[in-house]
Formats: sequence, structure tokens, C-alpha cells
Amino acid sequence: MLIRKNISLDDKYLKKLQPLLDANNGNLSAAVRDTIEVADTALTNHKSIEEAIEFLKETPAKEELNETIQSGENIVINTTMLEWLFRCTRGRLTDEELVNELINPFEIQDMKQLEDYLNRVSRSYQWAIRTSIKCEDINNPESALVLISNSTVNSRDFFAQLVAHFLSRWRQLDVEHVFRRSNSTQISFKKNASVSSNEIMPGIRKHFGYLDVLCKELDDNTEFWTQLMYTYNAERFNLVTLHRSQFEVFATGEVPNPTKIIERLCKQSVSDMTLPELLVHFRKMYLATQLVKNIEISLEPGNESVTIFHDFKDERVIRNLVGYFSNIFRENGTPFKAFSYSSMIVFRFFQGREPDNSDLLLMEKMEEPE
Repeated sequence: MLIRKNISLDDKYLKKLQPLLDANNGNLSAAVRDTIEVADTALTNHKSIEEAIEFLKETPAKEELNETIQSGENIVINTTMLEWLFRCTRGRLTDEELVNELINPFEIQDMKQLEDYLNRVSRSYQWAIRTSIKCEDINNPESALVLISNSTVNSRDFFAQLVAHFLSRWRQLDVEHVFRRSNSTQISFKKNASVSSNEIMPGIRKHFGYLDVLCKELDDNTEFWTQLMYTYNAERFNLVTLHRSQFEVFATGEVPNPTKIIERLCKQSVSDMTLPELLVHFRKMYLATQLVKNIEISLEPGNESVTIFHDFKDERVIRNLVGYFSNIFRENGTPFKAFSYSSMIVFRFFQGREPDNSDLLLMEKMEEPE
């Protein structure tokens, strides 16, 4: 039975029917019949129109991926194994060649095209990752916000690192902050023109390459570092790390000046540092040396202090330790007083003021014997 009905179609739907119209010599009825056959076949194997459309979108990508697997360009890997690889390489930076292989700069002109490209790559490799990019200027952004959703946190971190590398080379954008949630990772970028395109941006190294220098050193000197870690572990970390020249001076009974060492590590003169900057660097450096047990710092303006905990018993050693640390703070130029009491050394700083009565009372108590 032939039933005639009038239907209304917008121009955009007629354009979508054009391939079927061409195949049926312009016969609209035949084109509609073919469309119904395709829809019926799709719905036979899928629960909804949306699911069928999504399947049809992914099918070409799957076929393309299968071709690359057959050619040897890609391989199939177990999801659990891939997650293990992502987790165990977290904190290490990928090679630039890998970034260029996955993100082709010649196919991208602006940030919108980058977003589309990343989502297309994710679909083609069957990664469950969705990328969204927000910025005011898509051609030359001063800042950008990239949201990477779905998949696992380790997979997202790996993908985010690739994007960060690309944006640093392509638009000199550096990572400012990274916010990790259960199902998404948000990265904020900001222009940094002070770093050359051949260098790793400091934000990328901080947030994604924090283990890079360590791992490269372990790879280059595996035997040395393995033995060192074994020794530290066997001795429960009761070992002290000192520069050879510092040890030589200590061995003679004198007190060395460690200022140059801390300046080399911080790449800044101690006299040019603000007192809070110096105290933060001081704590980080001397906790790593194991020279003392713990260090607490107070950065309250006008009442800065350092409290150093140790387990030395010999008074000469403690006295030399006070002199050793005093050399650093003296170089900074901020007036201070040093007190030693039992297993604790305290440095109190007086920026622009003299010690008041409460400071003097504390000094007397600190200097009392047990």
C-alpha cells in the first residue's frame, strides 16, 4: 500500500540527504526510504537514536585504528597495564618527539582547532578523554583554562602533560595551577615570554616533571644511587650529607661558612634574598642534609624565627653548629640573636627593631642549664 504524506524539512536536513539524493538521481522519496532502512538497521542493535549515532561516529575511527594496528604503527595494550605505566612514569616528562607525533602543529591554527584536534585524537585512539579549552583570544591567548575530563587521574596527567608541552612551544604558555578532581583535571595557563622555546617551562617542571631530574640521575648512575639508598635505609637515615670542603673544615675543629653552597643551590645571593625566602630555602636544604632532626620556621612579619632540633650532646659540636648556621644569617644582614637550650637552637630575627623585654626574658630562659 502506498501512503502519501507531506513532510517539512529544513535546508540543513536536505543537505544531509544530498548523498542519498545523488544515489537515487534526485528522487526524494527513494532517499527517505533509504534513510529509514539505515535508521531501522541502527536501532535494531542499539537502544536509542543517540546511541546509534554515537556508534556510527566512532566506527570510522575504530576502522582507522584497526588499520594502524595491522600496519604495526599501534598495538593493543591491556588497560590495567597501561594504567600501571602511566602511574609509574608520573612526574617524568615525555620527549618532545612524542609530543609532536601526537599533536601535529601543522593541523592547528588556533585554540578552538586545538580543542577539536585533541578530542579527535582521543576518539581515534579510543581514549575516554574529553578536552575543553577556554580563553579570551583563540589566536594569541595571554591565558587559558584547559579542562580534561573522564578516564583516570594518571591518564589525564599524561595527556595534560602533552598539551602543556605543546602550548609552551606553540604559544609560550606556562602552567600556573593544576586542580585534580575525581573525574577531571583543570590546568590554568599563563603567558611566560621570559623562557626560550628550547627550555622547559618552570610550571611544567613543577607540576608534571618534578621527578625528571631525579629519575635521569638514577638512570645515569644506577649502581651509586642504589648503594646509597641501601646504606641510608640500613642506617635508618642517620647519615649526614656535607660538601667535601665543609667536612674538611669541620674535621680541623673550625667552623666553615656554608653561604656559597646555599647560593649555588638557590641560584641567588643570600644578601639579595628576603628573610622569608632565606628561611624557606634554609629549612628545605638542611632537612635534606640530615644534619639536624627537624627545623621549624616562623614567617610572621617582624617576629621571624628558626627553631632547630638536634640530638647532639657535645657542647663543642653544638657551639660549632650555632656558628655554622649564624654565618648564613649574618650574610643576609638581618639582626638576630641565637640561643641554644638542650636539644634545640633558636634564631630570632629583629628587622628594624631592638630586642624588647620579652625577647630578653626568653633569651635568659633559653640559656639556663637543664
